Amino acid sequence: MKILLIDTSNQPLFVGLADGDEIVESFATDKVKNHSIDLLPAIKNALASQGWTLQDLDRIAIAKGPGSFTGLRIGVTVGKVLADTLQKPLVAISSLHSLAKQVQTAKDQKLVVAENAELNQHPCQLNQNTVILALFDARNNNVFAGAYLADTTVLADGHYPLEEVLDLVNQVAEPVVVVGDGAHFTDQINEALANQAVTILDHNQSLPNGRGLLDLAKEAEVVSNIADLTPSYLRKTQAELNWEQNHQEGQDKPYVFEV
Repeated sequence: MKILLIDTSNQPLFVGLADGDEIVESFATDKVKNHSIDLLPAIKNALASQGWTLQDLDRIAIAKGPGSFTGLRIGVTVGKVLADTLQKPLVAISSLHSLAKQVQTAKDQKLVVAENAELNQHPCQLNQNTVILALFDARNNNVFAGAYLADTTVLADGHYPLEEVLDLVNQVAEPVVVVGDGAHFTDQINEALANQAVTILDHNQSLPNGRGLLDLAKEAEVVSNIADLTPSYLRKTQAELNWEQNHQEGQDKPYVFEV
């Protein structure tokens, strides 16, 4: 099965081509606000390097969020247009679950620990009992987070106060690996999970490499109605919140229809 992989859910951009279980070509960049420039050329160049055409693809897989509002719109839109135009199956994968799966399926089960000792006071080793906590900074001490223990979802993807997430993970009482923006909250994580073995992966170790996206995409349910697919924002934009506050009475249309 030939799969095009697209992840624009945060600042990093990842584009990959997979053939079966192997990622045979990839492009990654960590530039700020550059997805609209880099995404389409990355897809074109990746296909050319393998001698593939768009018609050779068997499936298109996109990271659907949560994450950056603009990044998600770009990646999801490109995936939808390609799938609809080419009449190819489209699968939409949680950005958090994809990143957690990437850690779970690391070929080196002796998880590489960030060199910065301040991040990892009591590092753990990766095994089947390790909780993978994927989180993205959502500002104001809130996070987009999901937690996974083997094939079990410990915490469903959502927009949460960081304290609430750490309290829940603490109750699981298993070793924890934090992937994503964990380094933004080092002190809070180490304090809240002081009784557990914790490894906080740094920024470079948390960059998407397509491995988790591929593993989930192979078995994911195909999107039945491409036109209805929207990114999983998991929270409203500040513009929407401001609009709703100013239109509390006599307004039966949502923000998107008025703006």
